[in-house]
Amino acid sequence: MIFLALAGACLAGSGAPPPPALTDPYAIFAAARTHWETARYPSQVSYTVAVTVRHNGTNSEAHYHSYYDSVENRVDVNAVSDEEIAHPYTPHGIDVFFTPFGAHIPLSSPERTFDYLGVPVLAPNYSFGIASSVPHAPDANNLELVAEIRREFCDPAPSKNAPPDSGLKTIASIEIVRRAYIIELNGLTRINGHADYDLGLRPISDPGRYRLREVWVDAQTFATDRLVSQGNFTEGGMTGIRWTVDFRDINGAMYVASETTTQSFTVARRAYDSAAIAFTDLRSHRAPPIMRISNFAVNEESGVPALREP
Repeated sequence: MIFLALAGACLAGSGAPPPPALTDPYAIFAAARTHWETARYPSQVSYTVAVTVRHNGTNSEAHYHSYYDSVENRVDVNAVSDEEIAHPYTPHGIDVFFTPFGAHIPLSSPERTFDYLGVPVLAPNYSFGIASSVPHAPDANNLELVAEIRREFCDPAPSKNAPPDSGLKTIASIEIVRRAYIIELNGLTRINGHADYDLGLRPISDPGRYRLREVWVDAQTFATDRLVSQGNFTEGGMTGIRWTVDFRDINGAMYVASETTTQSFTVARRAYDSAAIAFTDLRSHRAPPIMRISNFAVNEESGVPALREP
């Protein structure tokens, strides 16, 4: 049913009827995962990460230029924000250096004034755990994908066939499965002018690791339009608050558009009322050679840790 629905979506523009709505939330999640895993990204992408924080009615911003290598799954970022370049000062927070022939030559050490949430080392195609780290076999069919989602996120569907009679009385039947979420279909809603499946997710255990709470999936293409994560990033006061993440489609592949929270939090003794992280200026572009040999190290005593996804 999943692949029939996908095929119907491709024909919708030619006057074909829309695909039938799915009712199994695990089948919808399986289709969303497939959409992520079949996407094709340029070998290298350049983009800008804009960090905005708000405190006592005042917004502060920092912009960082980054490159993502989809082949190596590597992020290269210029740790010196545009704001620091425009207003240089005596540094003490982060040491940026390049390493020709093993020598460490300092380039800059931006004070943490502009690194409000830490230097963002963020990939633009992060799926927040929707995509599997292990790709499906090329010949995997839709029933196998749904079965995998059921095994990973909840109890499998009960068997319709009774076991053969062995002559022994059955006292109990025990199944051991790896579970992460219970997934429920909340209904259909409209996002960006089209219908989306609204999926609710409840972690079976370890809610700090399994952070997804709601996911909106395009009812025709099965692209992920939006999600809610209970916690974000790997360090600091942001790991326990709720974030809303929006995505955009560029040439058939999904990219993060923004990550926002309206809850207050504290990072490195700095209190914020809200925050937003936007990914802009995405385009296929190779990283300059200097980016490939540069690196930065955070001074743990005075600098904010780098901003990273799990």
